[in-house]
Amino acid sequence: MVLIKKNKNIVAAFVLFSALTFVLIHKLSVPQDIIEVTVVEGDTLSELAERYAGDTAPDRWMREVATLNNLTDSDIIAGEDLKLPAHIDLEVDDTRLVLAEEER
Repeated sequence: MVLIKKNKNIVAAFVLFSALTFVLIHKLSVPQDIIEVTVVEGDTLSELAERYAGDTAPDRWMREVATLNNLTDSDIIAGEDLKLPAHIDLEVDDTRLVLAEEER
């Protein structure tokens, strides 16, 4: 405890650096572009990952989808709208895609 009191400026700088590092890592790990798709009968998260994950590992992409949509498991229901991280260049003629405004 005495060591912390003597070096409070160093401890404060370390805490600030750690917090900024955490924020930066989180910001870089969250996709900046979000697309929204409506699930159709027969869609699975694995199938959507094949279509939309690009170079991102499918399991990481599915975790991002779960986080974006507050999913507790991999079950998705036809008719529901899902927010997806956009890791690929989107085709203009893909009529299932609707760009979602970034939530602030």
